[in-house]
Amino acid sequence: MHLHNQITKNIITYQHFYTFFCFLLLFEHRYRKNTNFPCTFISTFDKMKQLLLFILIATFAVEANAQSTTNHQLQTAHQRIINGLLQKQTSRHEAAMKTTAGVLKQRVIGQSVTDYAMFSLADSIMVNYSGNVRGSEYDYNFMIYPYNYPYATSPMFDFAGVFTTPQVAFDTFVHWTIDPFAMPMYQLYEGAYATYDTNSNMTGYTELFVDSATNDNRTFANSFTTFNKIDTGLWFNLSMGVADSAFKQIFTYDTLKRLTADTLYELHLGVWRIAGRTYYTYDTSNNLILIDHYANLADTSFLLPLDHAAKYENTYDASNRLVTVLTSLFDGTALGQYVKDTLGYSGALPYHNSWKQHQFDAIHGTWWPQYYMSKHIGVSGLPDTVFHNGWDSIAHAWVPTSKDVVHYNSYSNPDTMKNYLYNWTAYSATPDFKTIYFYDTFTYVAPVTSINKTANNLSVNLYPNPATNTLNISIANPAKLSNNATLSVYNVNGQIQTRQSVGNQNSVHVSISGYASGIYWVIIQDAATGTVARKQFVKL
Repeated sequence: MHLHNQITKNIITYQHFYTFFCFLLLFEHRYRKNTNFPCTFISTFDKMKQLLLFILIATFAVEANAQSTTNHQLQTAHQRIINGLLQKQTSRHEAAMKTTAGVLKQRVIGQSVTDYAMFSLADSIMVNYSGNVRGSEYDYNFMIYPYNYPYATSPMFDFAGVFTTPQVAFDTFVHWTIDPFAMPMYQLYEGAYATYDTNSNMTGYTELFVDSATNDNRTFANSFTTFNKIDTGLWFNLSMGVADSAFKQIFTYDTLKRLTADTLYELHLGVWRIAGRTYYTYDTSNNLILIDHYANLADTSFLLPLDHAAKYENTYDASNRLVTVLTSLFDGTALGQYVKDTLGYSGALPYHNSWKQHQFDAIHGTWWPQYYMSKHIGVSGLPDTVFHNGWDSIAHAWVPTSKDVVHYNSYSNPDTMKNYLYNWTAYSATPDFKTIYFYDTFTYVAPVTSINKTANNLSVNLYPNPATNTLNISIANPAKLSNNATLSVYNVNGQIQTRQSVGNQNSVHVSISGYASGIYWVIIQDAATGTVARKQFVKL
C-alpha cells in the first residue's frame, strides 16, 4: 500500500459532497420564494440539506481536483494542514509544557452531540488521563463543527512542520457515533490509547477501529532527541490483526532546532524504500514560509525519483500571524495552483476571526470562492459565534450554511456549542445540533525530565525493525558500559519480557519469536556508569 493510499484512507471525497451541496443551494436560490411546494417535499428537502451539510462540514478536508489518477491519490487533508500551521504559530503544545507547576487546570474528559432532527445522540467521546501532567488545549482557530478539540490525530508530521500530537493528550480515547449507512443506529466507532515518556513526549499510539475488516488499525512508535523533538517515527497497519504495511519517518533539524526535512520510508518486499520527503523553509522570524513535499505517487517499483507532489507558500503579518497559504498540487504533469486561503485577525488576538478559501479554475485561470468562516469576538475576547458560508455562483454572493454559538466557562473552555443550520431565508430558531463538553480539574505537575537527557550517551541501533524472530542490538560505543550493564525488554504496559547481561559487547541478539505482535522497549542500563539508552521496536 503506497503512502497516499494511506493518507487518503477513510477520507470521504469532499468534492462530491461539495458539488451536490452547491446543487441544493442553487435549487434553494431559485425556488425559496415559491410557496406551491407541498410541505412534505419541503421537509424532506430540508432534512436532506441538513444531513449533507453535517457531513460536508464534519469532513471539510479539501481534496485535490481529480484531473488525473495521480492527483486523486494525493487528496491531502487541506484544512488539517492549515490548522497545523495555526497551531505552530500559537505554540500551544510548547505553552502547555511550560505551565507553572501547582496551577489548577481544566481538561476535557468527554463530549456529546445531540441531533435534534433525529432526536438522538449523533456523536460522543470519552477520554481518560493518567497523572497530573497532561491535559487539553481548546482550538480557538479551527472551530469547524463539531471537533474543536483535536482528539485523535496520527502522531507524526503532516506537511505543516508540526508534530501532530493530539491537543488532548489522553491515555485512552473512545468514540461512539451514528452509522451514516444505517441511521439512526448509534454505535461504538473507534478507540485509541497512547503512551508517553517522562517528558510527556508521545512514544506510542494505537488506533483501533470497530470495522477493522475494512479499516486498518494503526500503531505508532516514536523516539525523541535530547531537546524533545521527534527523531524517528515508525508505524504499521494491522488488517484483521495482521501487519500489512509499515512506514518509518526520519527527521532532520538545524542548529536552531527547527525541522528542516523529514523522510518517509515504506517497507517494500522486506526493504525500506523512500516513499516521500518534505523540506521546510523559514524566514528570519522563524515563521515557516515554504513547505515542499515530494512523494512516490505511482511508482510500484520504488526506484524512480519522487514527484514534487505539493507546495505550501505561507505569508505572515507583522505579529507573525499566518495570513495566506497558497497551495499547489501535482496535476499529473507539474505543480499547479490549487487553493488559496486568506486569514484575518482582530486586534492582537492570536487566533483568526475570518478565513476565506478560493479554489483555482485552471481552465479559465480564475480563483473561485469556496468557503468563508467568520467569527464574532465576544467581550471576553473569545469567539462566541462562528459563521460558515458557501458560495452561490448564480447570485455571486456568499450564502450562509450554518452558525455555531459557543458558551464558555470560567476556564475559557466551552460548556456548550449550538449549531444552527441556515434554512431557506433564516437560521433555524432552535439548534439543529448541540455539543456539550465535560471536564475535570487537576493540579498541574511538571514532567520529570530524566531519560532523554542521557539517552544519547550510548549509541544503539535495532535491526531489523519491525522484527519477527530475532532482534539485533548494535552498540557503537560499548566502552561506555561496564560488565554490570543489563538489557531489558518491556511491552507497552511496562511488563518485562526478558532481561540479560550486556557487558561491554558491541552487539546483542534477543529472541522475540514468542512475543505477541506490538510495540516494545529495549532499555540498556549501567548502574556503575549511569549510562542509559532506550529504543523502541515493533514485533510483527
